[in-house]
Amino acid sequence: MASCSLKPEIYRSVCNKDIIYRKVEMDKLLINIDMYDGKYVEIKGKYKTGFEESALYAKGFHINSESALWVEYDDFILKCPLISTETKIDLFGKEESFKKMYNKTVILHGRIDAKQRGHLSRYKASIKDITLVIIE
Repeated sequence: MASCSLKPEIYRSVCNKDIIYRKVEMDKLLINIDMYDGKYVEIKGKYKTGFEESALYAKGFHINSESALWVEYDDFILKCPLISTETKIDLFGKEESFKKMYNKTVILHGRIDAKQRGHLSRYKASIKDITLVIIE
């Protein structure tokens, strides 16, 4: 019997092309967050968003915000939009493609900011300057 696997959706920015992103396991990053402050990483987790929430969790959802990174989509995505490699649509454009990320496993390329801890400083750190989103 043949198995059916969905192709991941890839959104990429043209910014920061020369940066090398270090692949890090979420648990290791959360335990050693200060070691990764200011570093560019590739990280995988479950994305959850909602009222005052934009977070990447290590395991499951809402286990606790200390086991999550705040996902910061700020002015960086205005100057460096995330464009689908297949459809050429902006992840945060009027089509609202970003809604496809809700409750999904995603891979992100971004920079860790241990000082900015998200809404009400409830999260372990932030990941910002995001240049790659892969929705699995």
